[in-house]
Amino acid sequence: MTVATSALGRDLQLVHAAQWLYSVNGEPFVPGAGDPYAGLVRGFDEDPAPFHAALAERGPWRSRLGHWVAGPAALPALLGRPDLVVAAAVPQPEPWLPAPDRQRTTAGRDLAHRGGRGALRAAAAPLRRLVTATAAGIAPGPADLIGAVAAPLAAAGYAALLGVEDDRRAAFAAAVTDTAPCVDALLCPQTLAVTGRAAAGVRALRGLLAPSDDAETRLVLAVAGTRAATDLLGETLLSLLDRPGEWTRLGTDPTHAASAVRAAVPPQGPWHLHPLTALAPLEAAGVRIGAGDHVTLVPGPGAAAPAPYARLLLPGARAVAAEALRLLAARFPHLRPDGAPVRARRAPVTRRLVRMPALLGEEETR
Repeated sequence: MTVATSALGRDLQLVHAAQWLYSVNGEPFVPGAGDPYAGLVRGFDEDPAPFHAALAERGPWRSRLGHWVAGPAALPALLGRPDLVVAAAVPQPEPWLPAPDRQRTTAGRDLAHRGGRGALRAAAAPLRRLVTATAAGIAPGPADLIGAVAAPLAAAGYAALLGVEDDRRAAFAAAVTDTAPCVDALLCPQTLAVTGRAAAGVRALRGLLAPSDDAETRLVLAVAGTRAATDLLGETLLSLLDRPGEWTRLGTDPTHAASAVRAAVPPQGPWHLHPLTALAPLEAAGVRIGAGDHVTLVPGPGAAAPAPYARLLLPGARAVAAEALRLLAARFPHLRPDGAPVRARRAPVTRRLVRMPALLGEEETR
């Protein structure tokens, strides 16, 4: 282990220890009311609803972790602020987001162009071809709908959207798998081993994506777009497991796939928390936030997606998820649960599913 790796591991442990400490104590080592934001970002609670309820009417207020936190009541005062950009609040050995100044100027426009409707129309044929080929390789019977179905289908879809050459698609899918925790790692430290794999995955994606003027945008789509598509497809499949009538409808009405994906997506979009940083001093709801301060937006149920940069991921993610869902329903007329779904720990931003046992049937599964 190198000195740099050892130092990174120490820093990650210290941040996560602080999250745990403040989540259960009023002050360090002093019993008292815990910090709900610290409890939320530590990422170890199966039901984060109590933390969201505690944050709903607050803010902006300063967590004991040093971050400004804005719940649903405070969001209107912060929406659309150009000096609030997506940024990590946790050490990142291999950054994958555009530089803050680029986000404030042209990165959002580039992301809208590269992942928007025009780009989706241009990539429609390869998207269908690659997702069809991937779906054809999924066998009937017991399956993990995340690792064996949603993740490879999303990777195939984004390989098409990003123009990854056929002989590089397997390496692209492997790199995307390694970067699965990257979005959550913006707020919640991952283990050192997971962090190392994620950093290697980001480096691999840089090498796999052809050099271009929009290379940083394509990297965001590879990391966060594929993550969003996997999550949207996973949540949609979860919502359909106990609804055989809806699954049958998908097989007979291909246009229903897009509606099913939209119905399964939370109104705030693919991210449940939005890690931002202020590039300049600003005031919101009587609170002065300094340049360089971390600000986390916490939308509540029914809130519109508050972070435009994250919202720009949705068109591509929805298109990939809907195409994959349509092909799955056509390939497998029957879908049944085969065990309890499992969500990742240390995943407060995405709350991503990591396992969903099911039976995929060409004939009736029992």
